[in-house]
Amino acid sequence: MKIALVRSAVHRHGGVERYVWLLARELAGRGHEVHLLARRCPELPHPSVRLRPIAARGFFSFQKVLSFARGVRDILERESFDIVHSCDRVHSCDIYRAGEGVHREWLEVAARHLPPWSVLLRRLDPLHAALCRIERRLVAEGGARRVTAISRRGAEEIGRHFGRRDVPVIYNGVDPEEFTPPTEGEREAIRRRLEVAADAFVVLHVGSGFFRKGLRYLLMGFGRLEERNSVLFVSGRGAAGPYRRLAGRLGVMERVRFVGMEIPTPQLYRAADVFVFATLYEPFGNVCLEALASGLPCVFSSQSGGAEVITDEVDGLVLKDPTDPEEIARLIRLCRAPGRAAAMGRAARALALRFPVGANADATEALYREVAAEKAGGR
Repeated sequence: MKIALVRSAVHRHGGVERYVWLLARELAGRGHEVHLLARRCPELPHPSVRLRPIAARGFFSFQKVLSFARGVRDILERESFDIVHSCDRVHSCDIYRAGEGVHREWLEVAARHLPPWSVLLRRLDPLHAALCRIERRLVAEGGARRVTAISRRGAEEIGRHFGRRDVPVIYNGVDPEEFTPPTEGEREAIRRRLEVAADAFVVLHVGSGFFRKGLRYLLMGFGRLEERNSVLFVSGRGAAGPYRRLAGRLGVMERVRFVGMEIPTPQLYRAADVFVFATLYEPFGNVCLEALASGLPCVFSSQSGGAEVITDEVDGLVLKDPTDPEEIARLIRLCRAPGRAAAMGRAARALALRFPVGANADATEALYREVAAEKAGGR
């Protein structure tokens, strides 16, 4: 099939960006003609994949969003594809993957954690109005033949906000060869490179957008740990200044390492003792499967779709209230018991193997064939 995959940025890092990169690689490897409609893609995922660059013009964020959507529309008006699969909010497509959830839902969640003046500014920001308007047209008003979710939680939100019930769930996939438990001696070698003591207890956060990912509450929970040999690694893009200052006020700044995107995440997973995802809102999160595949004991926020695939206290721990620092600290302490941590890590790896990239591509490809048949039939 001739397939158009739509995403503003496509690369090997991040969440949706990485998902599209992996899907394009998988589909191209299966012989499909894959076109990436994107602003940028620094590294093509497969030699046969064709990048169709789209300029997103404008000074403000909302202008860039609208410009990108218009650029996608212009290409689709000039050229036909068997399937147009969008992972971004655009004017029209055959399949829309709601990988970032429902924007209106996120605004409602954020409002519960922001001061009134910040909530007011968000309401006045034309970016949020543009995203909500495009999303409604795409999901609720027949803009897309199919809308897919990446968790049951996401499908429920789509039904609640837009009344659309025919929303299949296609879970993310993980590359189990890229994300693996450390081999003998590898963990110690990585720690030496990172200048972390062999006996340190390493807590790991991976995720950009620190406010939404609940980093404030993770820092507060980390500050409640009595063990002085504990270290928190924070990986991801975001304004780190406020969180550095918070760590300073909590008296833990010397034990918190903000590493940005400098260190490859597979290495961070292999160096860590526990992965904590205290997000306030997340439809699923690629990091959940990556950490599980790396054989780490994992603490997932109940507000993440990733929490719905684990069995609490077997292959992971569910953080019921991501804003409760004491609960965060308590669950981290549970992962300090060596026997329990090892058993949970083995179960986590076994669980992740049930979600390979290929399984995601199988389900996506089956949906493509279904939609292509509808289009060919003229319905």
